[in-house]
Amino acid sequence: MAKEQSNEEKKLTRLNKFISNAGVTARRKADELIFTGRVTVNMQTVTEPGTKVNPEKDVVKVDGEKVKPQTEFIYVVLFKPRGYVTTTHDEKGRPTVMDLIGLNTRLYPIGRLDYDTDGVLLLTNDGEFSNMMMHPRHKVFKTYFAKLDKPIEEPDMKKLREGIMIDGRPTSRAKVRIIPNTGDQNIWISIHEGRNRQVRRMLETLGYAVQRLKRVEYARIGLDLLKPGEWRYMTEEELYNARKLATPKPPVFRKAEVEPAAEGGEEGAKKVKKGKKGGKKKKKKDKLKKLAQTPIVSDKQPSSGSDVLESISKELEDISERISDNKE
Repeated sequence: MAKEQSNEEKKLTRLNKFISNAGVTARRKADELIFTGRVTVNMQTVTEPGTKVNPEKDVVKVDGEKVKPQTEFIYVVLFKPRGYVTTTHDEKGRPTVMDLIGLNTRLYPIGRLDYDTDGVLLLTNDGEFSNMMMHPRHKVFKTYFAKLDKPIEEPDMKKLREGIMIDGRPTSRAKVRIIPNTGDQNIWISIHEGRNRQVRRMLETLGYAVQRLKRVEYARIGLDLLKPGEWRYMTEEELYNARKLATPKPPVFRKAEVEPAAEGGEEGAKKVKKGKKGGKKKKKKDKLKKLAQTPIVSDKQPSSGSDVLESISKELEDISERISDNKE
C-alpha cells in the first residue's frame, strides 16, 4: 500500500510546471493564468501555482480548453527582424514573430526581443527548457552588438560591469568590451537578465544613445547563415550545450592543509616549517614559469562576430549618413 502511494506521489507535478511543459505558455505566464482564475483542475478553479496534479488522471483546463501533455518538443532559432513583436498575439495588430514560423505546433518565445531590435530569438514548446534559459539564477548570457552615438569611456564600461541602477535596483554585472578595429562606438555587451529594454536603458542611463542594437547570441547559439525572417531547428549540440550552461555547477571545496606533527621538539618544528616554506616557494616559481610559457588570450568574442559586423556594416554607414544629413 505504501509502495503504491509512493508511486502516485512520483507522478505528481506542480500545476504551473505542467501547464508550461505542455507548451501552453512560459512558467511565469502560467502563474498569471492560475492567479487570475483562468485554470481549473477537475472542474474546480485553482489559484495556487504550487498545486500538485497527476498528468495521467487529472483534467486541467485553461480558459475551458483541456491541456494535453506535450509528447514532442521542438526548438527553433529565428532571425527576428525589426518591426516584429515578440509575442503570440498583438492587440494592436502588429506583425508577430509567430507570423514568420509556419509550423502547426504551438510555440512560444523564450524571453523577449524589442520591437526595434533584431537578432537571435529562441522559440520552443518545452516549458522546462524555456525556464532554464530565462531564469536569472541560471545565468545564461545573451550577447548584443550595440552601436552608440559616441565613443564609450572606460569608467562607463566599469559601471556596466558592476551593475547599473534601473527602477531602483541594480542590474547584474554585464560583460562589455569594445569591438577591435571598429571605433570605440561599437561594443559587445552580454547580460543574463531579461528586464524590459534592459541593454538600451543601461546605456541610456550613462548618457549614450543606442543607434543600433542586435542580439548575436543566446546561450552561445548564433544566427549562422540565417537572413532576417528566416528560422531553423536548433541542433542537438546546441541544445546540449545550452542545457549545460544553465545547469548549476557544484561548489568546489578545498581541503584544509594539515601540518604533520613535528618530531624532535622545537628543532624538528623548525625543520618542518622551513621545508613547507621552501615547498611553497618552489610551487610559486613553477607556476610563474608555466604562466610565462602560456600565450595570453583575450576575452572570447561571439563566434558569429565577423559575420555580424559584415552583415551590418552597410547599415552602420547608412546610420552615419542619416546623422550627418540631420546635422546639416
